[in-house]
Amino acid sequence: MKTLLVGINAKYYHTNLAIRNIRKFCHPYDIEIFETTINDSTDFMLESVVEKEPDVVGISCYIWNIEIALNLAENIKKILPKVILVLGGPEASYDVDNLLSKGFVDYIVLGEGEIAFKELLEALEGKRDIKEVAGISYKVDGQIVIQPQKDYVNLNEVPISYEEEEDLSNKLVYYETSRGCPFKCAYCLSSIDNKLRYESLEKVERDLKWFVDKNVKILKLIDRSFNSNRKRAREILNIMKKIGGDTVFHCEVNPELVDEEFIEELKGLEKRIQFEVGVQTTNKNSLKKISRITAVEKALRGIKLLREAGIKLHVDLIAGLPEDSFGTFSKAFDDVYNLKPDEIQLGFLKVLKGTPLMRKVGEFKIVYDSKPPYEVLYTKDISYQELVILKGIALLLNKYYNSGKFKKTLEYLENKFEGPFDFYLEFYKYWKENELLYKNHSLKALYDILYKFSIETLDVDEDLIKDIIKFDFLYFNAAKDLPDCVKEKYEKGQEIFKKYLKDENWLKKNLPQAVGLSSLELSKRVTYEFFKHDVTADFKKENLIIIFLHEEEQTYYTKLIL
Repeated sequence: MKTLLVGINAKYYHTNLAIRNIRKFCHPYDIEIFETTINDSTDFMLESVVEKEPDVVGISCYIWNIEIALNLAENIKKILPKVILVLGGPEASYDVDNLLSKGFVDYIVLGEGEIAFKELLEALEGKRDIKEVAGISYKVDGQIVIQPQKDYVNLNEVPISYEEEEDLSNKLVYYETSRGCPFKCAYCLSSIDNKLRYESLEKVERDLKWFVDKNVKILKLIDRSFNSNRKRAREILNIMKKIGGDTVFHCEVNPELVDEEFIEELKGLEKRIQFEVGVQTTNKNSLKKISRITAVEKALRGIKLLREAGIKLHVDLIAGLPEDSFGTFSKAFDDVYNLKPDEIQLGFLKVLKGTPLMRKVGEFKIVYDSKPPYEVLYTKDISYQELVILKGIALLLNKYYNSGKFKKTLEYLENKFEGPFDFYLEFYKYWKENELLYKNHSLKALYDILYKFSIETLDVDEDLIKDIIKFDFLYFNAAKDLPDCVKEKYEKGQEIFKKYLKDENWLKKNLPQAVGLSSLELSKRVTYEFFKHDVTADFKKENLIIIFLHEEEQTYYTKLIL
């Protein structure tokens, strides 16, 4: 019996951990996996599946792929009517009646799939009674049968899901050291699985070393809260330090549980670990409504400690939560933004099937799109028009703040407003009025737009804002062709280059990283421009040249006062 497991990923560099886990757990069954993306053609997907002539096809279903998955499943069944078609994943587990009524779905795996899928294969081969298989649903004589999950898989029995010969160098690789979540957030499917289970630390060490030896660039630990068990988290951090390597570990942490002891264990991992932090909101009324028990002040302090420790941080906010208005959300935005994490993701509430929140949409007066990803349209607390504004701000946040290429300019302009949110609101209005939203803009164009916004709407010194933008562009981009707004010809440029950059003694004192570089290397990696203000210090008026040296992970600069 030939089995094919299909993963339809959101992006080409993603990998599907679920189908890999099932394949490894079900050994020695003949199971092949086929991964594609939502951007591939459905013709390609269908042809790829059919030509393998499988007896059983399992498709992993999520909010980003459910519509494609169902279309694919229906057409597979039309072409291969004898194939056994199995759906799994959150979009299948919590929509049993609807999916089984379609006529082309034979079985649905409920919840985690390793044990259920293996036992289903055994039943299909006649090795066990289908009625004995827990964690599946199917139809008998037109009636839906639901056989709930009984046992949870022992994570120590799930081997590494990736193959030894698999090239993972350009993939986002997923791994879990635990399953389940100790928290009860009403909007999240993880709140349903509160049976928290851990891999042994011996297995964690063995697995992490395997990934490091495979030269995986980023290993994303999908544990719902990496530090929910603080002692265990510290032990895993020590394992990461012990095995060394260049792999970057991406983990989701609860900032409330970050303390000085946790920070101490991070020393030595600053460049090899990055954290995702789900703040969602700082509105205590909203947090209470979604059963998210959060000590807001403690959480913000935890983020501050991580920033001070030099850890790369990605912080999540969710707009559209119950009791969260435009005003209260703007405060949460400022609370998080002022801590200056590396990235802020402004997301929007999604009403997921099976979550406690879905059962309360009437109570909270939440209106949402009936199509995936089931995003909020408006609530009694925030209007559709206000959410549209927040979506525009989210776009600007991604283009400007999250890119990390506009730091000095943003900081300077934000100080012209009462808070960061007010700045982004005005900037959004400018984009809206000038019909700039939802169009493609080059990086240089983004600098030009920021400059025009500054001089057209704010009381700024035109020469100063030019210098700040120029510095940001030269510091964060190894490019010599400046944006139009700051292009100025400095006639003595080559003279400066020859006089100083060929003087080894001057370089040793002022730009030691450039010592030993050939003239060709210097011409490639060095940029220099004339400034009318010292934007590296207090913005005072002063004619100077700033020389930039770009290396792979760092930019160095020095100043020449004229």
